Amino acid sequence: MNRRCLFATIIASGILGLCLSSPGDRAEGGDLRLSQAAPQPPRNNLSCPNAIDSVDPTHGGRIRQLPGKPDGHTHNIYYHRNPWSANNAYLIGVQTDVQQKNWRVVVYNGEGCFLKELFPISDYDWRLAWDRNSPEVLYTWKPRALYKYNVTTGKAEVLKSFAPLNLALKPPGPSLNQSGDRILVITSDGTFRSYRLPDMEEERTFRVTYPPNCSSVWREERYIGYRNYVATACHSTDLSTRAILVYDDTGTLIHRIDGIGMGHYDFSPDGQLAYFKMPGVPRGGAKTPLEIRVMNLDGTNDRVLYSVPHSQARYLQNLHLSWPDTVSHWFVASFFPSARNLPSTYDSPLDEIVLITTSGKYRFLARTGTVIPPQEGFWGQPLASPSSDGSRVSFNSNRSGAINQYILWVPTGAVPK
Repeated sequence: MNRRCLFATIIASGILGLCLSSPGDRAEGGDLRLSQAAPQPPRNNLSCPNAIDSVDPTHGGRIRQLPGKPDGHTHNIYYHRNPWSANNAYLIGVQTDVQQKNWRVVVYNGEGCFLKELFPISDYDWRLAWDRNSPEVLYTWKPRALYKYNVTTGKAEVLKSFAPLNLALKPPGPSLNQSGDRILVITSDGTFRSYRLPDMEEERTFRVTYPPNCSSVWREERYIGYRNYVATACHSTDLSTRAILVYDDTGTLIHRIDGIGMGHYDFSPDGQLAYFKMPGVPRGGAKTPLEIRVMNLDGTNDRVLYSVPHSQARYLQNLHLSWPDTVSHWFVASFFPSARNLPSTYDSPLDEIVLITTSGKYRFLARTGTVIPPQEGFWGQPLASPSSDGSRVSFNSNRSGAINQYILWVPTGAVPK
């Protein structure tokens, strides 16, 4: 096999080589795989106490298990919430007890070394957003107020109280627009409200008109990271109607995307939507493949980037797509299986994090090893979330027996050209 080695990244005591296959080595569909790494035992990192470093033996990805909680679990804050601060200076995580209760928000440095606990969620909410410019500042909330929180000093200040209006905040929490100069919240009366930062002036408000029999569950509403655009989604009880509605923050409807429901998709910083269709067997029809697709926000240029036959994808329980905040030409997919439906031997896709480009090329970065038990284990789903620059990915896994938070580094040059 003729391979052309593009680069080598020094990892701890060894070297992980990444080689780009020659055209004859490329798998059907544009798969460009990392060279398989020799198995190496996980080892403690002396410069990052209690962190455990390893190299994925299947795809060669460099992984760090963050310092965990001996009597509980640790995880990130969901797939579309960027856990890294500006410039990747800090990383947010959540620690819980063994029953996944008593949540506490903690902070690591950008390399995953534990720094300190910030607050229990009885004080402030975990559904937070980092400032896009200041690495020490995040925005969190209580039911009736929005807060600015400094992770260095541990001090919070009220940005806006909604108590005088007799209003509370809905669960999506705060989000920031693309330039980082406006912050959005949704109040209990269903009003989308945004404010200029840092002075919280220039309020803009609007309400959404949903299609008939289509309602939101108020989980995913947010600035999407493109201009001042805001997304919300709805579905009918029988799921016959599903839609994503994209507005600007003045209340102008940009586009209604029908047939795509809530969750697991994400938006690019140049106005694209990545979404997927799970494999299935329509009534009276042929088996359909897994398809990961991308389209423009106006519905044009809808195309398949990654497709897997039904027979090969049947072990997947689900997946999530997440786009780096400042990267337009690729995103990551994180797959996971159910403990009730596992193959006798490994074959992809199953439990991988995959980098997918808008040109249709893709690269498997690492396996997470997570397997989701019936009726539990939500936070054991990988929920992979890349940093703004795409240099690293936060993910979860229960492969150690407990739920732990991990970092996967994306090697320089790993993006297929």
